[in-house]
Amino acid sequence: MTASLRIQLDPNLTATGSVTIKATIHNPSDTPITFLTWSTPMDPNAGILGVFEIRDTDTGDLVPLPTIHMSRRGPPFVDDLNEVPANGSITAQVDLPCVPLVHGHHYTIQAKGTWHALWKGPIERVTNHHLENLIEAERGEFESEIGLLVWD
Repeated sequence: MTASLRIQLDPNLTATGSVTIKATIHNPSDTPITFLTWSTPMDPNAGILGVFEIRDTDTGDLVPLPTIHMSRRGPPFVDDLNEVPANGSITAQVDLPCVPLVHGHHYTIQAKGTWHALWKGPIERVTNHHLENLIEAERGEFESEIGLLVWD
């Protein structure tokens, strides 16, 4: 199931050098998929949780991004879930603060991490019992498609 979700990034660079990303998760299957948003591009704190990796393609170096480590008290709440409809997509906007980019360089950006819990089916089927123990949930790694940034 984790392989069926695809993540696409559409990054934009503002005049001040900050990066805004439109993150889209596509579900090409005929079944909705519900997932725990923690540490995914849909997490409200994704911009500072180390979900995104930016690499300078001119030097090959990773761009240092400010990150924090967040401990979450479990179990998650229903508000921590998101559903991707069958054959559908969901999007979120993520702002990356303080990105030290160099004029004239090209960059790649990618989201990487772990799906902590995914369930086949609509969000209504995920009960508090499922959330307490993350039962019937699948885990797996994710990597988005690579997005491109150019600062001319």
